[in-house]
Amino acid sequence: MSRTLSIWRWQLIFTGSMLAVVVVIAAFSPHTFGNPLVALGLVVLVATTLATLMVPWPRIPQSIVVAVPLLDALAVGLATSAPGMRIELLWVFPVAWLASYFALPWVFAGIGFISACLLLFTSRSGEPADVLVRVLIVVLTLSFLGTTIRIGAQRSRAARRLLQRQSEQAERAADRAQTQEQRVTQVIDALDVALVVVNADGRILKMNDAYRTLYGRDRFGAALPSTAVEYDERRGAPLSPERTTLSLAARAEELRSERIWLFDQEGRWRALQASTQRLADATARDRSTLLIIDDVTALIEAAEERRTLTAIVSHELRNPLMAILGHVDLLRERHDLPGSVVAQLEVISNASERMQRLVESTQDEARRASESLPEPVDLRQVVDASAASYSAIARSNRQELVVEGLDRLVVRGDAFRLRQVLDNLLSNAVKYTPGGGGIRVSLGADDGGAVLTIADTGDGMTADEVARVFDPYFRTARAVVGGAPGTGLGMGIARDIVSDHDGSIEVGSAPGAGTRVTVRFPLTEEDGS
Repeated sequence: MSRTLSIWRWQLIFTGSMLAVVVVIAAFSPHTFGNPLVALGLVVLVATTLATLMVPWPRIPQSIVVAVPLLDALAVGLATSAPGMRIELLWVFPVAWLASYFALPWVFAGIGFISACLLLFTSRSGEPADVLVRVLIVVLTLSFLGTTIRIGAQRSRAARRLLQRQSEQAERAADRAQTQEQRVTQVIDALDVALVVVNADGRILKMNDAYRTLYGRDRFGAALPSTAVEYDERRGAPLSPERTTLSLAARAEELRSERIWLFDQEGRWRALQASTQRLADATARDRSTLLIIDDVTALIEAAEERRTLTAIVSHELRNPLMAILGHVDLLRERHDLPGSVVAQLEVISNASERMQRLVESTQDEARRASESLPEPVDLRQVVDASAASYSAIARSNRQELVVEGLDRLVVRGDAFRLRQVLDNLLSNAVKYTPGGGGIRVSLGADDGGAVLTIADTGDGMTADEVARVFDPYFRTARAVVGGAPGTGLGMGIARDIVSDHDGSIEVGSAPGAGTRVTVRFPLTEEDGS
């Protein structure tokens, strides 16, 4: 089809030029059409144009196509037979056609044909020298023009072929790069080590499946509603947003197997080792850092199991050691034993005493490691840390999260477990409060007790649902139908933790009126205000 369109385009352009010349002749020299050769030239032009439009060119050999520009050259030659006609310039069209699509011999053959037409049909009025000069000028001009166009066409085709090959190579290279990137992504996603690339603005550029699963993020990097929180140590203090591993990596701070603890959304402790690696960048603005997080929980648990086994073995060895030492003492009180036996008993006694001291030392270490005494905890700090972790999700949901009340409220207990209570309550408030709603956390004291209140403007619950809110796996019908994530265990866990701290928890709610949770703890001897 492209071949047919090209032939039509060349022929119609030439025909239009000739028709424009005919119009000019008809306007200023109509008697010219009385010349039979001029009329024959117009007939040849019309016939050639009609044949060009009717012939099925895809089925015609390339060698036949050359007849069209030659017939056009004949039409121009016949038209030049009229005295005073100077339309030799129109031979440029058939010469340009030949030079664009045919080899150079065809170009010179066409120029030779045009020279013959010029000698046969052109008016010979004037001196022979003038006619000869005219013929030579036309031939030389068309020869230079045809050669130039042919060379340009060859270069253009060569450049087009080169560009096409380069384009194909670029496409193949892009396909290979995409395939390689997919393979690398698959390999990285298969790793158990969590990997994430973060830029200076704290935006996640890339991450693998291990990191998504560990921190509860979608494939775009957005944080999902999750209670996963980083701690400086197990059952220790939660890390502030500025000290989390992601924030440290964004600031390009160097980490080398830094130990942190993560309490994940499944309620499990995970021991992590975090390291950072600066990535090559073009400018400081494009700075990015690779954060490598290795889950070493299994190693830590194995070490704890070894310590537990050591403690058990030590405890079980204590009784037989006491028996050995007791019987050795009884034997040493006898006076009828040979001297060699007394010496052997002394060796047994010394060895048993050394082993007994080792067992007692091991038991003391295990006892100190297992002891966990309640300590004073500022409830306001726990509330602020939990609210900071949920503030980003609240903002994305267009919710207003406000913390108010006392700036200091000290209770005695476990900071980590109290943080669990706050995380569960705030998670529910954020989850079940619609966009544009509000969540208010208040801290106060009355009758010697600390009072923590979390109130939201959510859909609320019926009286029957409030009565069952602490039951394991219970979820409201609205939460189930709405597809809100959750297991129904959070409120029961919160109640058990509060009870362990000698506190109480109450839930008040009504449909359309939101939910209000009130938690009370005994105050320490320190002033809670």
